[in-house]
Amino acid sequence: MRNDLICLGIITSSHGINGHVKIRTFTEKPENFTSYGTLTDGTNTYKIRIISVISQNIIIAKIKGIISRNDADLLRSKKLFIEKNKLPNLTNDEFYHNDLIGLSVILENNNVYGNIKKVHNFGSCDIIEICLSDSKKSTMLPFTKDIFPYISVKEKYIIIKPPEVIGNSSDI
Repeated sequence: MRNDLICLGIITSSHGINGHVKIRTFTEKPENFTSYGTLTDGTNTYKIRIISVISQNIIIAKIKGIISRNDADLLRSKKLFIEKNKLPNLTNDEFYHNDLIGLSVILENNNVYGNIKKVHNFGSCDIIEICLSDSKKSTMLPFTKDIFPYISVKEKYIIIKPPEVIGNSSDI
């Protein structure tokens, strides 16, 4: 996949019998999903029209050329991307999730903690998955200002202040 593409959403299922699809959006506002132009999966392009917004990050949409539930079912789990240069310019303290992948994670004492492997969102907040530098294991932490007080996409690192562990493993 080209690294100039930003994932704006993923088709989660078909909706109804006329080829509509349900899309989980990663845009700040779901109604902005189609504002940036034609989307791609990396191979094909899709002209999409929003039918309705049904929640904070879920829309029902019509994709040009998709006319039946069977057609729509074939698109399930398809990620939809836009070229990064078609998106609005960001301020210095803004970034795309995509920009965080691969950043070094540095403790406040300047020791390397690991690298960001992935950014997840399971519903309540963004979760940062970190591949730990001292092992092959990874850990997941909520992406909050308290835990990640400083981010420098330009310099390719993020400062972490890990939460205190309550008790220790021998107490469990």
